[in-house]
Amino acid sequence: MAVGKKKYLLQIGSVNWSESVPLSEEMEWIYLRPGVKMDVAAFLEDHQIKQLSAVLLEHVEDILDLSEWLEAVDPYTVFYPVGEEIRSDEVARLVALKQARAWDMSDPADFVSQLGRFVYSAQYGDRFPVSHIQVRQGFKGSQTLEGSQSFVLEGAYGEDYTPLLQWKYNYVYGGDLPVDIWLEYEKDASVSVRLTVQYLSYGAIGSLSKEETFSELDMEKPIVIAEKTPYYLGFSLEVKGQGQLRLGNLHKRYSHGPFGQLLVGGDILRDQKRQELIVYFHPGDLKPPLNIYFSGFRPAEGFEGYWMMRSLGAPFILFGDPRLEGGSFYMGTEELEGQVVAFIQQKLDELGFGSKDVVLSGLSMGTYGALYYGVDFSPHAIVIGKPLVNIGDIAANLKFKRPNEFQTSLDMLYLLTGEVSEEGVTQLNARFWDKFERANFQDTLLALAYMQDDDYDQQAYPQILQELYNQPVRIISKSRPGRHNDASSVITDWFFTQYKEIMERDFGRSG
Repeated sequence: MAVGKKKYLLQIGSVNWSESVPLSEEMEWIYLRPGVKMDVAAFLEDHQIKQLSAVLLEHVEDILDLSEWLEAVDPYTVFYPVGEEIRSDEVARLVALKQARAWDMSDPADFVSQLGRFVYSAQYGDRFPVSHIQVRQGFKGSQTLEGSQSFVLEGAYGEDYTPLLQWKYNYVYGGDLPVDIWLEYEKDASVSVRLTVQYLSYGAIGSLSKEETFSELDMEKPIVIAEKTPYYLGFSLEVKGQGQLRLGNLHKRYSHGPFGQLLVGGDILRDQKRQELIVYFHPGDLKPPLNIYFSGFRPAEGFEGYWMMRSLGAPFILFGDPRLEGGSFYMGTEELEGQVVAFIQQKLDELGFGSKDVVLSGLSMGTYGALYYGVDFSPHAIVIGKPLVNIGDIAANLKFKRPNEFQTSLDMLYLLTGEVSEEGVTQLNARFWDKFERANFQDTLLALAYMQDDDYDQQAYPQILQELYNQPVRIISKSRPGRHNDASSVITDWFFTQYKEIMERDFGRSG
């Protein structure tokens, strides 16, 4: 549901909550008793309702009454009381189809209030980069800016919490949508930090209305700002102790509170270094295949490819990479990469699928994720456009092949190898090939479109072919003249055409 439009909530139960629960102006309440039949199609048309914001069930078996409402119900928006037992296969199927959630609804007023505040369709996020950090005068320790990757401080900060730095610019918080705040940081055990948020009156710069301080424990989860009053938000960091403190981006994203990250039902994979990958699973029709799409480089934080994948009808997973300026090719710590594999395997298990029920895909930066994690699954197919696999070469090509274009590749090189050097280039290239040479792509289809004069990674296509030469893999390829960022619409059209052909030819899907 778009921001500012009516939110339609359907309740099925013996007691109509709307008679006792306060509703906000944008909420429209639809109440049904269990088992009562109605002409749902006519009702939706008469009231011009395309989508319900949420469905509240008194009992989990009441989901059987939703059969005619299903097209108007998005996954993750159906709720039933925690502790309910699922006793039939059809109830279990519908719960899986809509990813219905067991929820504590013991306080109806609070629950409905949260639905009104946090359930909406919009997604957006961005970041304050490390270049916006301003250290207070008088700090006698060292300060090092490592590209756009991190700001490193080292020294003595004092025995008590002391303001050390602030972000130069305020965040304009409109109050219409809540936001999540997430700070990337690493520190020595001898250093303690806490983040302070200053609420400055809207239209009156410098007028402090209030401030909140968040401990390291608070920051283990995103900080939720849900005030309905607009503010300018200022951010500063207090530090105590002695040692090294490494700061990354300060992320700010539309918040869906307890209902998801970036989207209702969205999730974020995080490691001990506070590095993140975003992920969203849509159950589709619960039938093979499981389509997995890795987003390309994306400065705006959020999920790419939702409507494209949804139009195929099958279950799908979207991955995104919000690190640095728009992604770091889905590589990370062993912990973070392990979470990617575990998430995919978990969804395969839930769906009852095998590895040959998987199609991995991506464009540009996303091709790395599709190929890299494809090794872990030996899938039915991998569909990619504009492959990039020699990430070290992308950084090395910056000076002569792409002057001043995609400079964040140097940040990736440093983030993933700890150095900017020829040795680092070789090491980062090897990170892909050391894994890819272990691939077992027997009976896997590789559909690949590439640019003939790719100025990011010109060797990707021939090297992939060479590596797979002795494997019984089927390859469909297409080339276009031009550099990496040319002919994007042509490549995307070809990419999606291959997807649709695989769906129809190999899985009996049409339309």
